[in-house]
Amino acid sequence: MKEGGQDYGTEKNCSSKPTKGEDSCAAWAKDVKECEEKYGLNRDYGLSTEEVEKKPAIFGWNALDDHEGPSIWRLILDQFNDTLVRILLCAAVVSFVLAWYDGQEGGEMEITAFVEPLVIFLILIVNACVGV
Repeated sequence: MKEGGQDYGTEKNCSSKPTKGEDSCAAWAKDVKECEEKYGLNRDYGLSTEEVEKKPAIFGWNALDDHEGPSIWRLILDQFNDTLVRILLCAAVVSFVLAWYDGQEGGEMEITAFVEPLVIFLILIVNACVGV
């Protein structure tokens, strides 16, 4: 099998007999004369306007299939699969818990204790958005 997993157009595939209604190999792997015969083409004159209008109905448009890629949220969440990012997330959570616990124990919670974990969270969020 070739790189990418396709095995189209190899000698083994092109020499095998096609099943009913199926071609033996891809058009790009065939000889030019074979393609001219199969698709009713003429290299010297090209296609007439009438033929150009008929061919898409027979063979389809010359375009790649559209496929849906991953959503923007999936791409952003995938940014958090890095080990260093997970370590920073854990550090931010621990820092937040310690700030919360220290504020409850002392009787007064100061907002400055939460600055460090919030900054870490914000940096990770910005990093994820920029990494997409």
